[in-house]
Amino acid sequence: MVVFLLLPILIVIPSAFNTDPTVTFPIHGFTLKWFANAISRAEFIRSFFLSLAVSVIATLISLAAGGLAAYAIVRRAFRGKVLLELVLLSPLIFPSIVLAIALTMVLGSLGLLRTVPGLIVAHTIVTLPYAVRAMIGTFHSIDPHLEEAAAVLGARRVFVWREVLVPLLRPGLLAAAIFSLIMSFDEFAVSFFVVGPGMTTLPIELFNYTEFYADPTICAVSTILILLSALAVLAIERSVGLAKLMS
Repeated sequence: MVVFLLLPILIVIPSAFNTDPTVTFPIHGFTLKWFANAISRAEFIRSFFLSLAVSVIATLISLAAGGLAAYAIVRRAFRGKVLLELVLLSPLIFPSIVLAIALTMVLGSLGLLRTVPGLIVAHTIVTLPYAVRAMIGTFHSIDPHLEEAAAVLGARRVFVWREVLVPLLRPGLLAAAIFSLIMSFDEFAVSFFVVGPGMTTLPIELFNYTEFYADPTICAVSTILILLSALAVLAIERSVGLAKLMS
């Protein structure tokens, strides 16, 4: 099973260094020209920075909203709490194409379709479940008596959040941020329905490139993204631990 999961990666990465003008495996030589071609193409650079900007903004919104929602779910008892959690996690359940069509209809009625703000809203909805899930796990690991002790000693709610909760939440915040960034940056289906002229994200730009070219440039870009994703997962493991996060 591990080999089956890693096999596409084990083929894509060597293909990025292939000297052949088409994507073939096994490779016939070693070259870095496809990486140079990827970096020199203006559409890749432009779409990369658009994806990065949208991912960062959507992640910040997801952390703020998801953190408050997770706090309410873990620390408060109210009617409909289970339903609220299911609603916040529902984008993980529905197929991407269904979510994309629904967002297209909603954003279109609001006049946000084919706009950058609409794209940010769509990516926020996609990333919010990951932030909520990570923050719920983190709040469960924090002893509520620490908040109570700070309140008994006269600390105001803002002080409790700033000096007690936020330092304890840093591993969870980092994990939620990295997961949200990865999922937003790699999102294709939702972006495909929402983007407009002149605002193409990197996954869609890669898709458009493959319609006209079959050279290993696409493998070079994929290799860079794989490396960035691996570094992000490594940062999660070093900061909080994947097993602890998923428990």
